[in-house]
Formats: sequence, structure tokens, C-alpha cells
Amino acid sequence: MKRYERILGCIDRTEQAPRMLAYVQAIARLANSKDIRVLHIADDQAGDAGDGLPEPSDTAELTVETLRDLVSEHLEEYGKETCRCEVVRGAPLLEVLRYAHDKDVGLIVIGRHYGTTGETDDQALLARRITRKSSCSVLVVPDEFQIKADTILVPVRDSECSANALDVACGIAAATGAAVVALNVYQVHTGYSRVGTTFEEHQALLKAAAERECERLIKRVDTRAVEVTYRCAADVHNRPVPVALEAVASVSADLVVIGARGRSGAAGVLLGNVTERLISESPLPVLAVKKKGECLGILRALLTLAGEG
Repeated sequence: MKRYERILGCIDRTEQAPRMLAYVQAIARLANSKDIRVLHIADDQAGDAGDGLPEPSDTAELTVETLRDLVSEHLEEYGKETCRCEVVRGAPLLEVLRYAHDKDVGLIVIGRHYGTTGETDDQALLARRITRKSSCSVLVVPDEFQIKADTILVPVRDSECSANALDVACGIAAATGAAVVALNVYQVHTGYSRVGTTFEEHQALLKAAAERECERLIKRVDTRAVEVTYRCAADVHNRPVPVALEAVASVSADLVVIGARGRSGAAGVLLGNVTERLISESPLPVLAVKKKGECLGILRALLTLAGEG
């Protein structure tokens, strides 16, 4: 798989640790990672992180010693030189982003509801905010999941962003024997009658274009003898996420891998919205693949607003 030399696992509560550490261990094995960091942010209730959203409150007293005990129990194959534990006090969003940048982390692994207690505004989910602003890839893990990867679903378009995601998915599949399904959700626009076509004819043309997109994309990626197929699904109500989730169920996927980028513009905004909603709604872990170093400008802006620039 695409190598993530340094992985950061974010641990929120003691009871959450075994499942999260098991997933970190599985990813580390796949990536042949040589450096694992386990981090807990003790929230100092510093207010917001400069973007107008309140930081979630800390719900557990975790010390470095506690983390080390948990790591010794659940990551016993990794020694002290490979796996380091740290507790940092501050605003969770800023501290996770800062730590990942300062330590040159390649992949952040975080629970979907990290830092939340009770009823929390969906827009304030820390995992979504970190995925949006991180300068590296982020794997968001739901509360309940199975550690396996028999089928990997990759939402795609014919773009470099999707090619990066498909490349990572193929790397995981090569290591696990999983099948990869590329999913192209194409939007069926209104107004087709004005050009003299029926709905069925219009949809058939769009599906054919989506199939060509998938074929071009697969040719751009080294599939490494991995079984890669594609599906094209029509989105007739401008609701791509439900269509994608239907595909998740229909192919019995175990993992969603999607490209994410820090660009502005309509394409970037659409992709960001789809990624963020999948993080919130997918029953599966979602790996948001970023090109290393993206969104550094966002991080610097946050630090400046926090009075540290």
C-alpha cells in the first residue's frame, strides 16, 4: 500500500482506546509504518479555534502513563522506539493539526465522535473539521466497525485527486486481497428536453460518459494485479451521498477511500461536501486521501487567529 511512515492515532477516552488502537495497528501493518504516535488532547476549554465553532469538552482524564499502558496491551508488537505516547493540553482542533504538521505525520486516525459528549451539533464534529483542514490524509473511524477490507469502495471522477485515492485503495487491496470498486456518481441535469432528447436518452449519454471517465482513471493507476471494477450510478435529485451509501450497501463494502483536496471553486467545494457527509453518515471507516502538504495555508491562518502566528 502507499506508505504512511508515521501514523497518528488520536485517543479520546479509555474505553474507546482498544478499538482505535486495533485499527491503528492494522493500518500500520499494511503500511509497514516505522513510527506510531498516540495522542490525547486534554481540552483546556480555550473557547474556539478561530473558526467560530466551540471546541468539545474533554471527557476523560488520560495521562501519558495510562496511554503507555494501553499501548503496551494493544500494540505489544511495537516497542517504545516505534510507538510514542503524548498528552497535550489545548484546543483539540488546533493541537491535532499542529502535532500532525510538526511531526510530519502521513496519516491521522481519529474516531468519528472524538471529543463529543451527548447531543453535539453535527457541524462541530472534530473529525470533519480535521479532515477539512489537515495537511495530510485522515482516516475517520465510526463508533462500531469491523477491522477488515474485503471490498473497498472509491468514489471517483476523472481527476488527479481521485487517481490518488484509487492508488491508495489498490495498495490496501494488494496487501489484503480485497476487491476495489470505483464508483462514479453522475448528476442527471434538468433541461434535457431542450436539446431534443428524452430522459432515458439523456441518462444513457451521461452514463456512457461516466463509464469512459472510469476507464480513463483506472488506466492512470497501477492496479498491481488488483481486481478493480467500476460502477456508475445516476444522481437525479442532486443528492450524491445517499447514492454513494446505497452503493456501499450493495457491494458490501468494508472501507470507503475518497480523494480530498484543499482547493476552492465549485469542484473542490462539491468534493469537500461529499467527503464530509460521508464521514458523518457512512457506517464504514472513511479514508480521506490528501496530497501531503495541502491546506498548510489554512493551518497557518488558524494559528495566526489563535495569536500564535
